[in-house]
This record gives sequence, structure tokens and C-alpha cells, in this order.
Amino acid sequence: MKRFNNFRRLLRAAAVVTAVAAMTFAGCTKVDDTLGSNLVPDNQQMKAGYQTFGALTLTGDLNPRRYVETRLYQTDSLITSNLTYGYMGSMLSDTFGLRTAGFLTQYVPYEIDSGYFGFRPILDSAIILLSISSYGSDTLTSQEYNVYEVVSNKYLTEKPVESGKSERDTTFYLNFDPVKAGVVGDDVLFTFTFPDGKTTGPATTYTTMKPTPKGREFINRLMLQEGTYKGDYSIYSLDSLEQWVAEFKGLYIVPAVDQTTPNKGNIYATSLDASGFAIYGRNRLESDPTLIADTISIPYIFYDSSVDYGNVSVNTIRHDYSKATSPQRFDIADAVETNENRPLSKQVYVEGMGGVVTEMTFTEEFFRQLAQIIKDENAASAKEFNTLAINQARMSVYFAGSNYDWQNLTDVKHMIEQMDASQSRLGLYTNYKKLSGITDYAYAYEKTYSTTLTYGGYINRSRGCYVMDITGHVQSMWNYYQEAVKELGENAPWEEIAERIKTRTMYMGPEAYGLYTQNYSVMQGMTPSDGSLTKEDAPIKIDIAYTLVK
Repeated sequence: MKRFNNFRRLLRAAAVVTAVAAMTFAGCTKVDDTLGSNLVPDNQQMKAGYQTFGALTLTGDLNPRRYVETRLYQTDSLITSNLTYGYMGSMLSDTFGLRTAGFLTQYVPYEIDSGYFGFRPILDSAIILLSISSYGSDTLTSQEYNVYEVVSNKYLTEKPVESGKSERDTTFYLNFDPVKAGVVGDDVLFTFTFPDGKTTGPATTYTTMKPTPKGREFINRLMLQEGTYKGDYSIYSLDSLEQWVAEFKGLYIVPAVDQTTPNKGNIYATSLDASGFAIYGRNRLESDPTLIADTISIPYIFYDSSVDYGNVSVNTIRHDYSKATSPQRFDIADAVETNENRPLSKQVYVEGMGGVVTEMTFTEEFFRQLAQIIKDENAASAKEFNTLAINQARMSVYFAGSNYDWQNLTDVKHMIEQMDASQSRLGLYTNYKKLSGITDYAYAYEKTYSTTLTYGGYINRSRGCYVMDITGHVQSMWNYYQEAVKELGENAPWEEIAERIKTRTMYMGPEAYGLYTQNYSVMQGMTPSDGSLTKEDAPIKIDIAYTLVK
């Protein structure tokens, strides 16, 4: 078990923008773009153009048209099991309220020889090894954790077999609570403190766990001094892992108390394949129990990919948005997916840890405006263009307090703080629960082939916004719109046309491989329709470079 060798050592160590701009300013040149047009077949004649869909026109005038509607969205249908990470900690945000995370995990023992624990072993210490892969900003506030024993496997053995499958799966979602499911014991086995409140930047570290009386009983069972397998070392054989998880079902690690100090606390992501716990002790001479015979130690790892049993883990994440105090706070009732009448929101959010994200729906105005481009050009040139091809569609989502013109930013310090606290990249999905990315956000392809998508989705720190290339998605919507208009007629009720545009709604959330990030983003959403729009506002903007086609 190569992974255990590593684990034991750890224990011992304790250019697209330029092209669009060129199209934007092409009209400033004196090039005769009609030269040779008479040689192009009539049905192949095309014309390039550029249009911005935002709160300001290209001439700088206010534009109150709303091209997207934004709402908040929160679902409990995100997978929290077998993520290879265990999340733990509690933090209190003035915007998002309380977030508390813990995790249930099975564990696999190191294989030992018969008789290893010896005669009447003594527990000296129990430690927990934590290989921390990511965390938020506050790494100084210490937190106390409780460790409970998982006393029932019914969450696995009594789970219904899904249709079309022959075995029960081990998939669980945000709404799973192992305590309410009755699989976690009432008694605390151990307590420990992490971090220590003195150093920052935790990586791989360990801390001593303080055992309770129940914890000492648990250790005695692990050392085969009592319980079902008293004196039976067969349970420590790698061939007995199925029996192991039936007897030693797992641990549940969770903060002892919720964070109560505003903007304090943290949630840590623990790499389970390099984390676990260990017990250290001594055994006695059987001929004279007052004398020590030898020292003993044995590690238990939370995840080992080389074995078939003992690798189930489930994260539990609890939110209490009522604890928020900032003016930017919101009512979570306006975001939950069970609310069929979620209100519009001109300020939007993207939160990790299974929290709130943003739903975006393209409006009738957006599609009518695209269609109007064709009508206006045909009226001006009598060219009879039939459609347009999207060369590039670039969406910009601005932070609260940002501006379309970066030179007009007044509070640069606050903007930098916002960007530092935000997620570095956002994803766009047609189905957030299934993580179905839009056409342009082919995240699996990007990771598999180690390539870079033109989609982007990253913060542009110079402009104070996220920038996403959504060319394929806009083209797809436009194609659906044209098909609907062709079949139903241009004057058909918008509701009937909208029903045919299958991808009109998308969800802006954390990037696919960072769903449980501790960071969050607060941004400007749709254009306000209450007359409050000013040139200082920067609602979502979409810049489109297109080619008109006959």
C-alpha cells in the first residue's frame, strides 16, 4: 500500500479582444469595403458588424433596455459525497451569514501482524493528520472540533437501488444530514483544536486529539482489547475490509460550536487520501505487567484508492443566512429552487459551499434587438440579409461599485479588496444541478486535454469584472429563436417563442472543479427598470461581433 508509506512518512514528519476592437473601429478607416463586391455571388454577400447590449450605447447614451433578467438560485441537489475532500470549519460572513461544514468518513487501517498490540496496551496519544489543500482568508482564528463515531451503515445498506442499477450507490446531496439519519452516535469520542491560532497558511499538519471516556473505549476496540473482535487480528487483514467497515463504520468530524464573531472563522478542505488519524501507545510484559515491553503505533487513512472498501465520505454543509448583517444581505427564501416565484434581483451573488448562485434569463428584448440589426441593415442597404452569424459574444459581469469605464472607478482600494475575496473564475451552466456547462464552457474537455478554453470566465482586474466568451451559447439561442419565428411567425406571443429557446436560461456559479470554494462574489446583475439607472451603474453587458449573411 504505497499510499500508506507516504502517509506514515507524514506521520513521522508530523488575442480575441484585439480582433473585436478592430471590428469596432473599422468604420474610422477610409477603406472602400465595396471594392470587388460585384464579383461575389449575391447569396454569399456578407457584412460584419458590432453591437453592445448593456446600459450604455456605443455613443455613451443611457440604455434602459433589459437584455437579461437575473434572479438568485439555491439548490440542495448538489453532490457532497466522495469528493476526495472533507470540509470542516465554521465562518460568519456579514453578507452570507453562517456557514458550518463537517464530514463523515470511513477509514482504512494499516495491515498489522497477529499479536501486534501485545499484552494490555496503554494509550499514550491519538492524533489527527490533516492535509489541507485550500482554505479562506482567516487562518488565525482557532476552532474546536468534535469527533463522533458512525454507529450505523443504514445510510448505505438501506438506500434504495436506483432504477436501471443493480447496486446501491454512495451518492449523497446537500440535504443529507447523518445526525438526522440516525447514523452518528450521541457521544463525543475526541476533541481537537485546529488551527492553533498562532501560524498562518496550514498545509499538512497534525494535532493531538483529546479522548473522552467513550473515546478510550473506542481505542480499546481498535486495539482489540474489547468488543466483537477482541483478540481477533483477522479484522486487520486487507482481505477483511468488508468486515472492517461493518464493525468500524466511520467517523464524523464537525465544529463543536458555530462561529459567532462576524467575519471570523474559516472552512478548510482536507485531502482525504493524505489525511487520517493514528494511535500511539505501549504494551506490557505479560510476565510483569508493571514493565513496558514495546511501543506501538498504527495509522488509519480516510481514503485509499487501492482498496474496494472503506472509501465513502459525505460532506455536510449548513447555512444560516439570517446571521448576515451587511446591507448586501438577502432573504434566502427568494433564492431556494422550491420557490416558483423567485423575484428579480439587480444585485447578484455566486457563493461556493452549496450556497446561492445566479440565474440569468435572456429576455425578449435581446432577441428582438438582434433581429432588428438585420432589419435596419436591410432597410439601409436593400441587401436582404436573412440572418446573422455570431463571430464573438463576450459577456462582462461587473463587481458591485465597478464601472464600464475603468477610468471612472472611484474606490479602487475597495474594488481590489472585492476581487481578492472573490472566486478567480466562474462557470456558466444550462443545468446547475447536473453541472451541464454551456457550449463554450466545456470544462471536462479543458481538463482532460490540458487546454485553455476561449470561454475564460476569469476576473479582469483592470476592468473590475468577470469576462466570459459565450459565442456558441448565443449562436445556439439565436438559432432556436429563428426556428421558432419561422414556424410560429414573428408576431406570435413571446411566451410561445420563448418556450422554443431551450437554452435561454443559464446559471452563473463557481467553476466546475471548485464548487465548494470558500470564496464568494458579489456583482451587478440586470439593468434596473425603476428609473434609477445612471452612468455610474454597470449592469451585465454583452458585446457581440457578428456577420450578416444572405
